[in-house]
Amino acid sequence: MKRVVLVLMGFILLTALPAMAGKGSFRVSITPAPPNLSVEVRFSEPSGNNILDAEETGTLTLTVTNTGRGDAFDVEVKIRANKDIRDLTYKDTLQLGTIPAGTTRKVNIPIEAGEDVPTEEITFTIDVTEANGFDADPVRISFKVREFEPPKLIVADIGIDDQNGNSRVEPMEIVSVTVRVQNIGYGNAKGVTVDIVAGKNVFMAGEGTTHFELGNLGPGEFRDVEFMFYTNKRIKNGEEIPLEVKIGEARPRFNVAKALGFKMNARQRNVRELVVKGIETPRDEIKIATGLSVDIEQDLPRTRMDNKDAIAVVIGNRDYEKTKPVDYALNDARAVKLYLMEVLGFKEGNIFFVENATKGDFELYFGNKDNYRGKLYNAVKEGKSDVFVYYSGHGAPGLKDRKGYFVPVEADPQYIELGGYPLDVFYRNLSRIPAKSLTVVLDACFSGANIFENISPIVLEVENPILSMKNGVVISSSRGRQVSTWYNEKRHGMFTYFFLKAIHNRNADFDKDGRLTFDELYRFISDKTEGVPYYARRLHGVDQIPTIEGQYRGKIFVEY
Repeated sequence: MKRVVLVLMGFILLTALPAMAGKGSFRVSITPAPPNLSVEVRFSEPSGNNILDAEETGTLTLTVTNTGRGDAFDVEVKIRANKDIRDLTYKDTLQLGTIPAGTTRKVNIPIEAGEDVPTEEITFTIDVTEANGFDADPVRISFKVREFEPPKLIVADIGIDDQNGNSRVEPMEIVSVTVRVQNIGYGNAKGVTVDIVAGKNVFMAGEGTTHFELGNLGPGEFRDVEFMFYTNKRIKNGEEIPLEVKIGEARPRFNVAKALGFKMNARQRNVRELVVKGIETPRDEIKIATGLSVDIEQDLPRTRMDNKDAIAVVIGNRDYEKTKPVDYALNDARAVKLYLMEVLGFKEGNIFFVENATKGDFELYFGNKDNYRGKLYNAVKEGKSDVFVYYSGHGAPGLKDRKGYFVPVEADPQYIELGGYPLDVFYRNLSRIPAKSLTVVLDACFSGANIFENISPIVLEVENPILSMKNGVVISSSRGRQVSTWYNEKRHGMFTYFFLKAIHNRNADFDKDGRLTFDELYRFISDKTEGVPYYARRLHGVDQIPTIEGQYRGKIFVEY
């Protein structure tokens, strides 16, 4: 026993002696090299706004690095918040174990915000400790926790496309409906679904799809669903058609149901545009995503006009076989027809309405160079009938004769002299009609700029005898080499939109006498700060100035 003690004492003495340089010297060391810990922290959350919103789970990512020569033992992470926040959960202690010298350990710590969290700024202090006291310097990170923002799902807009284009639902008629579903809340809508519920006497058409899955909708986002239906004859005029939209969300408390409100054989009203302002600045305001309905198509002005002898030809050419389409030409023509009936007092049976007119259609209604007695001529009561002619579609110049032509839907613009309908024949034949008055409205350009890509626009000189008539007026969408543009947001030609807007709600009745003259109408649509020239330049970067010609321009067009 004594021998053991002596040996141990000798070992202790040896380790206590300082290392000696020189011959026969040696160094003895049993103390390990220390670690050197440092920590970095980063915060992330799923929405990307650097705010931990209610019902989100964010992440604190810790990167602990040991740059020392020794291992770090029993490394522990402790997280301390500067305040207690209700419904905010996270793990405040985490064991990392040993971090060897020269290595890094990365760990993710979830932080879950429940629905009841308040809006607060929170600061976390992260302490990283080591068993032998070689602790890292503390780090802090601050971010915002925001209270729950609910989604708000709505039917933002409704658009219909019926077979006869009069925006009315009629028995046995297949109607195509587009419903725009939007989230106008500031919270995310999850797992959105739409179900169409058809009631008694309503039947689904087309593919018969009634269930749609839209997925998630962020604040302000919208998606459209389309379906088709028809009714039998048991729903009477003016009765509501039982059609309902049910909007579902992953959390049932945000479900919404809305009746579409269609009435049999009545013009459909659509949702108006509203603005929902953010509660917290500087948030952007959320606008209801209209666009399926248009302001000029709602709440048409009421007048006492009853023009039972008036005759009209309304043409919309959209779908061309040999050139690009005119996207909104049918919308234009249908809207003009509606205004003729509901504002200007025309009888529907006195309106010749043509979609995608052929050359044969032009000759049928306006005659040809050898016979001016077309269908329009024969329908007019001499001296009693006001005549109104509207066209939306392509016009083109003859590349050889430099005359203007309407472009029928089957015509080849390169051979427009053969397949087109000449402007000079059109005007000459109209001037021979014994009408009380003659109004021509054209949303088309004839310079070739909209239809030919490799030629410079051509200025035409067209013989127009209507201009010398005391009872004639011609209003055109553009002049000279200019193009006629579209107003995409309104889904109309630029000119046609402002033409109808001038009538709508008495916008152009500048003297407020309840009478809209052609001069007042032209003043409105050609206004350089609020009319066609301004918006054509603003939206498309081009010049477009409408024209008005004829001795009848000072006459009354609408009486409110």
